[in-house]
Amino acid sequence: MLSADDQREARSKAAEDSDFTIEPRSNNEEAFRQWRDAMRAMARLDDGIPPQFRRRIWLALADHQIVTQRLNWPRLVRIVFNGQMNPDDDRLGRQIVKDLHRTGCDEIGSEEDRAALKRVLLAYARWNKRVGYCQGFNILAAVILNVMERDEEAAFKV
Repeated sequence: MLSADDQREARSKAAEDSDFTIEPRSNNEEAFRQWRDAMRAMARLDDGIPPQFRRRIWLALADHQIVTQRLNWPRLVRIVFNGQMNPDDDRLGRQIVKDLHRTGCDEIGSEEDRAALKRVLLAYARWNKRVGYCQGFNILAAVILNVMERDEEAAFKV
């Protein structure tokens, strides 16, 4: 039989071990895997991941992917968000513009919001040349841009 102090210590240790965190506790793979599994369990709840946590969780997942792929993130951002025209930009831009009015997202209604959405979609198409832009990406990107609070770089990262 455990003493009262031992029981308190055991409960404290159990609570410490099960502390819920919105971001991974460390960068080691095992800690990340445990955190990711906990987030997957949360996503299966009826309402999914609570809206107030989505931005941080999605960014933590994206940051981990960037590290895993050993991407030079600052360089990549400079390349895909540069103001210079690339050879495919006209074609991609026309495809994207055709779809922007079909987004159907109330939060992306202003010209400024549509311009931000176009920049995110063009950045993705520049980064993933094999895929480029596909009809319907605008809907996904609009949701991501909304969750990322209009931060274009964060939306591209996710």
